[in-house]
Amino acid sequence: MFDPGGMEQPLPMTYFRPRESERGHYTEKKIGDEWVALWETAELPEDAKVTHVVVIPYRGEKPVLAWQQGRLTLPEGDVGEGETAEDAVRRIVNEQCGILDPSIRHLGHFKYTAGRLNKSYPEGTVVYDVLYGVEVGSLADFPANPAFERRIVLQRNLNEVLRSNYIERRREYADTLDRWLVERIKASMQAN
Repeated sequence: MFDPGGMEQPLPMTYFRPRESERGHYTEKKIGDEWVALWETAELPEDAKVTHVVVIPYRGEKPVLAWQQGRLTLPEGDVGEGETAEDAVRRIVNEQCGILDPSIRHLGHFKYTAGRLNKSYPEGTVVYDVLYGVEVGSLADFPANPAFERRIVLQRNLNEVLRSNYIERRREYADTLDRWLVERIKASMQAN
């Protein structure tokens, strides 16, 4: 803060930005001219048209990520025609990470509503982009898709992937992941 008397003063504490988890509610995101998206953590509607899934897999306390072309990514992909979202998750984690027998948990989703300039869907059409958490049941020797490799990493590596690859969705994914991780820790403490 600038002092008119010529001496700079340190900013008072009220001027510091709150941490992401301390901010208010999520806001709608305008995705180009074609979509408006809103983050929700409620269960998916029965008739939800899921078009894309993103997965955060864990084997014990460590995230399991896909490695392709020299970089870490979350396993993700489009849902095929006639395929359920859970079937797509099973296929994608096997193809990209070699994960077999996943235990799948819905963590949240973006509800996309098509705008009038959408070239693929009529205005008002609603589709879902879903984030799933996965407990790894077992691992194949290699991912089913030879273009991918698997990396079992530290939590900080997953946090970096969220910060760098999912800039527009980072806050929603990180907040939801934090809640799920706390649930997992509590469940493991009660089991012991």
